[in-house]
Amino acid sequence: MKLKSLSLSVLAALSLGVATSAMAADATTSTTATAPAQTAPSYDQSGFWVGGALGMGYVSNSDISKFPGSANGEAPSVKLDAGYDFNKYFGIYGSYDYMHDLGNADMHLATLGLKGNLPLTQKLSAFGKVGATYIYADNKNFADNALHMKSDSFSPTAGLGLSYQITHALSTQIGADYYQDLRTSNGHADLTQAYWGMTYKFGQPATPMVVTNNVEVVKEVAVESQVPTRSSYVLPYQNGQTKLNDYGRYNLGEVIATMQANPEVNAQIIGRADKVGSAAINEKVSAERAANVANYLEANGIDASRLTVSSVSYNDPIKTDAATKTNYVQRSVQIILK
Repeated sequence: MKLKSLSLSVLAALSLGVATSAMAADATTSTTATAPAQTAPSYDQSGFWVGGALGMGYVSNSDISKFPGSANGEAPSVKLDAGYDFNKYFGIYGSYDYMHDLGNADMHLATLGLKGNLPLTQKLSAFGKVGATYIYADNKNFADNALHMKSDSFSPTAGLGLSYQITHALSTQIGADYYQDLRTSNGHADLTQAYWGMTYKFGQPATPMVVTNNVEVVKEVAVESQVPTRSSYVLPYQNGQTKLNDYGRYNLGEVIATMQANPEVNAQIIGRADKVGSAAINEKVSAERAANVANYLEANGIDASRLTVSSVSYNDPIKTDAATKTNYVQRSVQIILK
């Protein structure tokens, strides 16, 4: 497989994507007093998506002789695609690409395949695609068929790229797709398509969601320095995460201040996990989450005798509203002050 042209395209795409994400991060580094909003919990990222892109298809110098009707082996392209993400790591996709005047032919490419996503930061992720493509070449001049693409053929297809999340629903991508062994009248050739585009995913929340229970403490506390404003906290985690994140430490600071000001208040710590993964892994993850929270409280002056630590995996899920269908509520540690 001739990967030289694909490697150059992907290298350029990766460089541009990293630069874009860095500028976006710099533009949003200003902080406010609402620290929890800076580290919003994860949400259900499954669902259907649609997208469109503009690009350029081209062949390598070694194959350009097989396209004598194309002066520089390049052709502008338009891409329409759609798919379904089962989660934030894996999905399926289909696409239609139109390339204008490559080798004296307009090319139509229909692709079906699998797509994998690898989160790099909270908003930036890399993706890879593998699939099969049906290629139809709409020749402009049948009398000159010696210079044309074969009318139809199949090609194995692969792709790499970067995606930057603008909102929960809207993302922008840059990438490169590689089509191997296109059939021409002068032999087989490889084709690379570099593109930039946008995608929209259906059913995503408009803003980051944070679950907290703001309730009055029933128990009377005879301390004037501080009265608890909440009796229950839910600290969400990413898949497989057990260490405290910034959002968790922020809320534990409030728990610590409340318990130090009110010595008679104790904390019940319950570790949980969602249904993803085996029962043994979920039990281990939920126990480690609860233990890490307890260790953090003890390290900040809360006596272990005031803490009750347990883990339930997914056996006792938190009850949520019918409209809340995300799993991040269950990937959590719940703290109940009483």
